[in-house]
Amino acid sequence: MIRVLPDIVQNKIAAGEVVERPAAAVKELVENAIDAGATRISVEIEEGGMRRIRVADDGCGMTKDDLQLSILRHATSKIHEVEDIFAISTMGFRGEALPSIGSVSRLSISSCTQGQEEGCFAPGDWRQGGGGDSGTTAQRYAGRGRGSLLQYPGAA
Repeated sequence: MIRVLPDIVQNKIAAGEVVERPAAAVKELVENAIDAGATRISVEIEEGGMRRIRVADDGCGMTKDDLQLSILRHATSKIHEVEDIFAISTMGFRGEALPSIGSVSRLSISSCTQGQEEGCFAPGDWRQGGGGDSGTTAQRYAGRGRGSLLQYPGAA
């Protein structure tokens, strides 16, 4: 009998393809920061990434609407039509890193764009109920400088 897997199972499988170990999560987060135009990136790792990973940057940041979309699978700012796939000039483009990391950890994200007085925040429980595609995103505002901060306290 063939059936469609629940979102949470799909997300765990996708995470295995994108994030096979903590170093891969760091790579994905640093690539996102570079793509955001960051000139400063700070990476903190505890116990080889099993306890904690924290990546902060001074890139362009995300608005609240973009942050909500960024945790959905296959949501990306890099591709809008098929032809764009053949002209990729960034490190990441598939829109899988954040939802994949979030499906295997309690990834929290805060971000602020230039000119915003307050940033936006997605707490580490946004994936409850099946992952980024479940529509359970919770957001609060948190002040910070321009750029993004992504961290998780270890694997779920």
